[in-house]
Amino acid sequence: MLEFEPGLMIWTTLAFGLLVVLLYKVALPPILIFLAEREKLIASSLAEAERGRVERASLLEKQKAELREVRGQANQILAQARDAGDRLKKELVERVGEQSALLAKEAKLEIAREKDKALDAVRSEAASLVALAASKVLGRTVDLNDHKQLIEESLRR
Repeated sequence: MLEFEPGLMIWTTLAFGLLVVLLYKVALPPILIFLAEREKLIASSLAEAERGRVERASLLEKQKAELREVRGQANQILAQARDAGDRLKKELVERVGEQSALLAKEAKLEIAREKDKALDAVRSEAASLVALAASKVLGRTVDLNDHKQLIEESLRR
């Protein structure tokens, strides 16, 4: 079955060696060129991916900084709005206080005027009643001079 033939072995070794040399001369350079190009392509893809990652990281930091700035501005605007609201509230409270004091003062003056009018009316009515009572007691009409004399006599007593 298995027999050792030295001639076949030499020719097989020679054919194999010739095939290796032929492949080394013909097929190996294009394979090496293909592998070098493939290596360059992979290296450039990795470099591009790294540049993209760095660029995205840079853009992310820039966006974060802009977001912080916008938040700061928003907080500043809110603080200004609160301050303006507080000032407006204080002004309104002061105005309402001034207006209520003014209305209270006017109401007091109106009350005093109405009181004086009422007292004048009461005095006038009292004087009329006194004059009427005096005219009934005296039996004659009492005029202004008589009325003054009666008041002075009453005050003396």
